[in-house]
Amino acid sequence: MTSQPITKESTDRFDVVDGIRIHYNEAGSGPALLCFHGGGSGANAWGNTRFNIAELAKHFTVILVDLPGYGESAKDFPLDPNEYRDSFNARIVKGLMDVKGIRKAHFYASSMGGYVGIRFAIDYPDRLDKLVLQAAGPNRDPVLTPRPLEGIKALGEFVQHPDRAHMEAMMRLFIPDDDLRTPELVEERWRAASRPGHVEFQRRVRGMRSSVLLEDARNVKHPVLVLWGANDRMVPLDESLANLWVFPNVRLHIWGHAGHFIQYEKTDEFNRTVIDFLTH
Repeated sequence: MTSQPITKESTDRFDVVDGIRIHYNEAGSGPALLCFHGGGSGANAWGNTRFNIAELAKHFTVILVDLPGYGESAKDFPLDPNEYRDSFNARIVKGLMDVKGIRKAHFYASSMGGYVGIRFAIDYPDRLDKLVLQAAGPNRDPVLTPRPLEGIKALGEFVQHPDRAHMEAMMRLFIPDDDLRTPELVEERWRAASRPGHVEFQRRVRGMRSSVLLEDARNVKHPVLVLWGANDRMVPLDESLANLWVFPNVRLHIWGHAGHFIQYEKTDEFNRTVIDFLTH
């Protein structure tokens, strides 16, 4: 008997945490693996990790979380301008784990989601097992790549001018390979960015600070796997190296000829690498 395919509709779930409605997709069984998307316009958990959920679900209870303001999670809740953005998100993630009765979990966190994962490791160390960071690390200035970073600039330009042309420009920086950057992917991201309230939320959170994680991250004792694409034009490769001297228990895997979406660009090897790290 063949198992039923994992679809978004069959795995859609909602819970309320601190008065905020949180959407996530859940599949599989075994140790909990919470997955977090990045912070660009149109980012959402299903769109980020749908290429990997079927394989990961063979080993883990996989939970793809839409962070507040993204995907199908709430967008119209009040924000405290004095609270760090990553601290707020980490607190909501802990609350979701509490609601679901998850004592401890692995995390996979992409790009901006990486700040959430690192902050969670600092604030709630006993609730985290292993941490996988994709194109993410402690806040720092790149050593070799001049600012403003072209990818981050493109993200900001879309928020100011949320039209199809700026979405296509942003996606070219996310996925440099023309063959992999399909019209379907661009359209899916465009639809997600066009959800009511999403761009308005992104404009609101620009007033929220991110915490300075560099010194705190040295206290993260969890095993950390850092994943990067050598052609990443959103978060440059030289930023990956800081992770090697910041985290005490870290390993770094770099793919050549890959951009910011290695979970999609290098799906099979990504799955093998992450599963091996989390299960051994």
